[in-house]
Amino acid sequence: MVPDPRDRRGRRYPLALMLALVQAAIVSGAVSSAAIRHWIARAPQEVLAQLGAQRDRRTGLFQSPHPDTVCRTIAQVNAAYVDAAYAMHRTGQLRELYDDPDELIPMTVDGKTQRGTAIPGTPARHRLGVQLADDALMVATIDVSSKSNEITAFAPLLDQIGCLKNVVISADRLHTQREHARYLHRREAFYVFPVGGNQGPVRPARRSGLEGRADRMDHLRPRPRPHRDPHHPGHARPATTRFLHIKQVFLLERHVYDLRWKPLSNVAVLGVTNLPATLAGPRRLADLVRSEWSIENKDHYVRDVTLGEDRCRVRTASAPSILATMRSYAIGALRLLGFTNIADGTRWARDDFHNPLIALSLTM
Repeated sequence: MVPDPRDRRGRRYPLALMLALVQAAIVSGAVSSAAIRHWIARAPQEVLAQLGAQRDRRTGLFQSPHPDTVCRTIAQVNAAYVDAAYAMHRTGQLRELYDDPDELIPMTVDGKTQRGTAIPGTPARHRLGVQLADDALMVATIDVSSKSNEITAFAPLLDQIGCLKNVVISADRLHTQREHARYLHRREAFYVFPVGGNQGPVRPARRSGLEGRADRMDHLRPRPRPHRDPHHPGHARPATTRFLHIKQVFLLERHVYDLRWKPLSNVAVLGVTNLPATLAGPRRLADLVRSEWSIENKDHYVRDVTLGEDRCRVRTASAPSILATMRSYAIGALRLLGFTNIADGTRWARDDFHNPLIALSLTM
């Protein structure tokens, strides 16, 4: 972290105060740097007192940092430290949401590109996040290096969560990796992964109670590269799966129709999981697979449409990453208050300067 910054007059302000001001502005629906500055400049004395501002010895008024100082400071903060702090706070709330130690906690992992950060010659920034699927609360986020991809950021992302016992991680086909499976097993977590062409040696239909559908699925199943059997040199046999700790293999058939029930598409998807059948039957597995879309619908879409992330042109240093983390946290804070429509929640927060503090539990 950076030390508590000073403004142009040499006055020092707590960094926590500046972060709280920006977070409260985002809860109120501030979608741009100008909107954040406007909210901070208009914050009343009562709000500054609640956020921990100090009094001026001469005037007796609570001192507010200049909005330009706040935005400049946010850009200088290490985004990794901010991500870790938010993840620690949200992880601490899991005990209140899931008080049964044996209850399965579904989480979904997915990435999002901040399109507004792209400039000629430099790609847009990309972030990976993990969200509580049922409660739509972002638990942890992390930057994905432009020289890497989401696969290498998977383990560092989940390392921010202290305990993964009984957590069920769902993700898209990109994360159907053997190393991810080993990592989750080592942390006593479960996984539900779809199987695509990136995992060639998977032909589970005839071994998982799907014999009757094997012929129908043959043209959709990934084709493994055969290897020679030393006992029968003239014949090739399909390789077996190299995934560890698999307890179930499942098949999903998705049929899409239009409003007149005209078939549009029929897709079959294979999947693997280390959840035993005693913990997750067919219906439970279907729910876990569907929960993968919750992060797209309830976080990424809301950040783009309601909080204007793709329209935001803030590109300086750590500012885009920190603002993205704060947007996800603002969405979660409003959901915990009972708002299913985040646009309604931001309008409620905008009606009174004290309402964002209520949402952030910063009131005394």
